Amino acid sequence: MDLIAIDIGNSTISLGVFTREKLDRTEHVSVIKADSDSIRDMLTAFRELCGPQPLGAETVPIAVSSVNPMGLAIVEKSALEALNQNILLIGRDFPLEMKVAIENPKTVGPDRLLTAYAAYAVIESSVVIADFGTAMTIDCVNDNGIFLGGTILPGLNLSAQSLNEHTSALPHVKIKLPDSVFGINTESAIQSGIYYGALGALREIVERFAMELGHWPQVVATGGNCKLIAQQCDFIDSLVPDLCLDGLYLAYRRYRENLQAEQLP
Repeated sequence: MDLIAIDIGNSTISLGVFTREKLDRTEHVSVIKADSDSIRDMLTAFRELCGPQPLGAETVPIAVSSVNPMGLAIVEKSALEALNQNILLIGRDFPLEMKVAIENPKTVGPDRLLTAYAAYAVIESSVVIADFGTAMTIDCVNDNGIFLGGTILPGLNLSAQSLNEHTSALPHVKIKLPDSVFGINTESAIQSGIYYGALGALREIVERFAMELGHWPQVVATGGNCKLIAQQCDFIDSLVPDLCLDGLYLAYRRYRENLQAEQLP
């Protein structure tokens, strides 16, 4: 099954196309810089990669998750203009079949659930998913595939922005791998504090998850800054920058399989 998957985050729109059951190509664009023209061009190029579809179908499904209404409006408009079709929004047009053990499942961002769904689908045992995006989310799924919830912290770039905007003298720094844990000036001290602070938070939270689970889970990292974090983290087992797109593909495939099963005599 070919599929175009789009994850609309707080600051980034991630687009991917799956052909022959594999993620073939991805694009990432800032929500602030995104417009209908750029998204339309990407969708057109993705559709051309898919080629002819089974049974002569003219369309390729466009599965979308979103936590950003403005970005969602741009994507919906672009899909109509480029491919003359509507998007399929998870939670609205097709479900995510995952058990959750939280107070109000509707308040959880679909990106968190999709990354958890994708990670558990591969590992099939307890797993921690650390997403280093605008927010840093660290979530846990137990051995039975139940989403237990997790933690939400400011992401690396958001931390840097906040220090700059809410102090009178601290500069806005670029997030990078620190040269040393010892910051020898204000800029390097901020970089070291944010970077190693995120590493420390990840280690502490995973350790506390492990205490609750009774064993150490596998750890999967995703999101825009995951590769940077992984350079100094020795307990990340898997690095999957576009894990949410994988979750969209798996969720929509399960939905189609269930529909087909219901139609059988």
